[in-house]
Amino acid sequence: MKRPTKTALTLGTAGIALVATMAPAANAAPASPHARYTEAQIAGMTPEKQEKLLAPLRAIADAADRAGSGSQADIYAGVRIDAPRETVHVYLTDLSRAAKFIKAASALDRRIDTGKITIVKAGHTRQEMHEVRDRLLAQEKAGKLPYKIHTVAVAADASTLEVAVDKPDVAAKTSAAARRNPDARSLAPATDVPVAFKQGQRISPAARTWADVRWKDGTPFIAGDVLTDGSQYCSAGLPAVRKSDNKPVMVTAAHCFANGLKIYTGSGTTPTFGKFYDGLNGQLGNYVGTVNGVSTNWDAEQLIGTDNNADVSETTGYKPVTGVAYSHNGDFVCQNGAASFFMKQETVCGIKVVNDDITYTLDTGWKVRGVEGTRLPGNPWTVAHGDSGSMVYTSNGSARQARGIVSALASPYQTNAGSYMYWTEATDIFNHFGLKLNPKT
Repeated sequence: MKRPTKTALTLGTAGIALVATMAPAANAAPASPHARYTEAQIAGMTPEKQEKLLAPLRAIADAADRAGSGSQADIYAGVRIDAPRETVHVYLTDLSRAAKFIKAASALDRRIDTGKITIVKAGHTRQEMHEVRDRLLAQEKAGKLPYKIHTVAVAADASTLEVAVDKPDVAAKTSAAARRNPDARSLAPATDVPVAFKQGQRISPAARTWADVRWKDGTPFIAGDVLTDGSQYCSAGLPAVRKSDNKPVMVTAAHCFANGLKIYTGSGTTPTFGKFYDGLNGQLGNYVGTVNGVSTNWDAEQLIGTDNNADVSETTGYKPVTGVAYSHNGDFVCQNGAASFFMKQETVCGIKVVNDDITYTLDTGWKVRGVEGTRLPGNPWTVAHGDSGSMVYTSNGSARQARGIVSALASPYQTNAGSYMYWTEATDIFNHFGLKLNPKT
């Protein structure tokens, strides 16, 4: 999937490009009981209808990724959900071990339908791709590279590491020269992993002076509530508690507020629909918590303070959030950001996951590991300035499943909105801070 270069702003970043070589399927996917849906039709479904179609595929992707991160890591390249064909492509470097891999995945979740798995040949493991990525980022940090890295993205099939930089010609020439000259070897990305350089764009925080959708909520606070220090505005993302002592913790994006600041809801007149950015007044409402603990790698921060509840605010009411999971290529997610709601986009769904392994650089200089998603043609909106920190999630029956928090956006733009969205994963954030979801509803 080759995509044009995009301009990125936080809430933002640039993308990735890859083509997979198909191999014989380990299991032939059964015939679908209905006419095949297009991606556009799937993106336009209600979350509940999407969940019915995607839940079996998500379970397969989760089990495959867990197997590939564990006992099968030496052959695992990645996974991609192919919703229209109702199959999951699993990329492996050794096709002779396909049956063993499927058995390992099935052992992790015996409910999965292995007949929906398609095995695809990959040239490199995800571990190898990560080693090259980490080497490049370490060289940049040490000041050894004559170019700046904006993003580093790994494809599902691990065929190419695509690196968006400020000077792609310089990067390509430097890499080529390093490969030819052993004395300059330290500047070579790798000897065997294909690395493609492309033009990148500046990525900057989006939480400037934008208000949030849920303007002046009270305790218990939930996902989608306004968060402000009187200047910046962001959204509450992950209602959680510390595992160690059950202390309530609300998670939002780290680029929103500085460590030690006290954070509140909004107050005063609620912004008018369609005029969200005109409704900012700097007034402080109810106390939510104090920033205590920031992770730049996951663009996430903890607000330690008053009570919260694992609900997500949607267009016409609230839904309980009962679990967390990783995002996988080919899946579809929603986001409930403040600005999008007040700009008459309400809860935004049908956002397709196009890269589940992308590292991008914010204006702060942080290297953030996240996921990239986009709207499909015909959908008017993905994410806007002011949605930072809001929950990214999917339907899980009558409840919702958290995937992460909004971090960044990228062009092409609508008014105040970008077509590409970037988020960091709830599972990684919770593991980093020692948190768990607070599902008291």
